[in-house]
Amino acid sequence: MVSHPVPVPPGCPFTLAHIPFGIFSTVENAERRVGAAIGDHVVDISVLEQSSFLDDIGLHQLKADLTNNPIGRHDDLGRIAALPAQARSQLRHGLQSWLGNSASPLFVDAGLNEHVFVSRAAATMHRPFNIQDFTDFMCADVHVDNCSKLAGAATPPSHYAMPLGYNGRASSVVIDGEPVHRPHGMVRDPKTLSISFQQSQRVDFEVEIGFFLSQPLPQGRTVSADEAGDYIFGVVLLNDWSARDVQFAEMTPLGPFNGKAFATSISPWVTTLDTLQGSKCASPAADLRKGGSTGAAHLRHSDEKSTWDLEFEVSVSRPKSTSNGPLLTSQSNLRDLRWSPGQMLAHLASSGCGLSTGDLIGSGTISSPNDSPARRTLGCLLELTEGGSVPLGRSSDDEKLTFLKDGDVVAMSAWDSARSFGLAPLSSPLLASQRGGE
Repeated sequence: MVSHPVPVPPGCPFTLAHIPFGIFSTVENAERRVGAAIGDHVVDISVLEQSSFLDDIGLHQLKADLTNNPIGRHDDLGRIAALPAQARSQLRHGLQSWLGNSASPLFVDAGLNEHVFVSRAAATMHRPFNIQDFTDFMCADVHVDNCSKLAGAATPPSHYAMPLGYNGRASSVVIDGEPVHRPHGMVRDPKTLSISFQQSQRVDFEVEIGFFLSQPLPQGRTVSADEAGDYIFGVVLLNDWSARDVQFAEMTPLGPFNGKAFATSISPWVTTLDTLQGSKCASPAADLRKGGSTGAAHLRHSDEKSTWDLEFEVSVSRPKSTSNGPLLTSQSNLRDLRWSPGQMLAHLASSGCGLSTGDLIGSGTISSPNDSPARRTLGCLLELTEGGSVPLGRSSDDEKLTFLKDGDVVAMSAWDSARSFGLAPLSSPLLASQRGGE
């Protein structure tokens, strides 16, 4: 029996202040269903909704609709995401209330306690949504400036006028722990400039935040930056894997394609927008009330606090390393992006393209100012190694880091500045190519 309070180990991001949602199954019950994370446990919403919980927290209509439309017995979070924002907030706050009260049925009803709590170690996680579309942006001044310099070009003026993005591959989105294999692609020989199909030697990570849409936007409809929050369900950590040699061979004139299409990793637990309200802040990069540096009305925020103060950390470890600890650790902050998530969504929707529940949007690489050897603040190896010319790590060749080697593990985390909660961590190994060395 799980006792009150549910233990939250030191360093665990799933505190009572958090309560993220995800999709899980177990060996005993292979049905995919909705869960909420607290400490080392999952609260099975499909079990909880059969109790007095929904009536107790005032969601009487949801209780009445359980026979035809349960909220827990779904293989993605679309049903919960589609609830009105107030109902989603009631659901999360109700969970916090029951979990925080030793006299709640969670702890005094032995039958409910036995079935509603599942060990996270026994839970198999799945993609939180049936992702139909994935769009990734590039919004950090530091990242755009660094990459432009490495390409021998100036920062494009369009970066200051609008959030720049591209449409990625939803089919290659994987979750925490799932391996990513080294890709093949068309690569340009730096000496002869000839292009051939070969294994990528410059696989990189990009630390990002991803956000999921809570409701569809019909084709032809648009939203403003202020309205965008009504369409965002929650956020996850996101690693936009990149094969730089493939990417650079194909970039001109149409932009990224296969170099960024082979994998995108996300954490499986979604932190709701409600959770982030206490972390709202202004961006030092631009006054978001004026739409960054653009005069476009749909990109203007009325509230200065339109992004979130979230501190990110990425590390690269090499299991075969003879030394302890990661080869790299770098920290950055979401607030340093020029463009807010609301502005990204508003710009994406401005064409009238139409959007779907569960669409995934990435922020682009989160790099912060004041990078130094003593404290790294950049969000990808391309920047950290200056295009691969300045290796990181220790003196041994086996422990130097320019781009990722097979077996390297990329781990990401993010916390609010008060460290009252953290996003679900994301860790993924890079494995050898499935095609061999051809």
